[in-house]
Amino acid sequence: MALNESLKTKLTLSKKERLKSRSTIQSLFTQNNNIRLYPFKLVWMIYPNQENSTLEFGVSVSKRNFKTAVMRNKIKRRVRETYRLNQKLLYNKIDNKNIKLPFMIVYIGRDLVSFEEIQKKMKQILIQLANKVCAE
Repeated sequence: MALNESLKTKLTLSKKERLKSRSTIQSLFTQNNNIRLYPFKLVWMIYPNQENSTLEFGVSVSKRNFKTAVMRNKIKRRVRETYRLNQKLLYNKIDNKNIKLPFMIVYIGRDLVSFEEIQKKMKQILIQLANKVCAE
């Protein structure tokens, strides 16, 4: 079964696409599937044999590097927005694979980078993730 047509055509980040399960998040970090591309670290897992392909996405920013919640939230908003704009790069690759792909992006940079830089790196990291998922 193909991905929902509305998800393919609209650039949205729906509630179904958000990573909320505490146990899934914990198991993401115990797995050794990660990609580092400054200022991001992406961790993911694959659940095969699902009835349709789904993505679950989460963002984390370290309190150690950014003391104020205002800065952490600003970075998370920027990362979510760049993912929302570029999610088709990943959806096009996993369509018809019947997998569940939860992944989380951790902002590991110590400085706030521009939106354009975040968008450029997000495209690169999503393409790398898509290639790794297709290889498995």
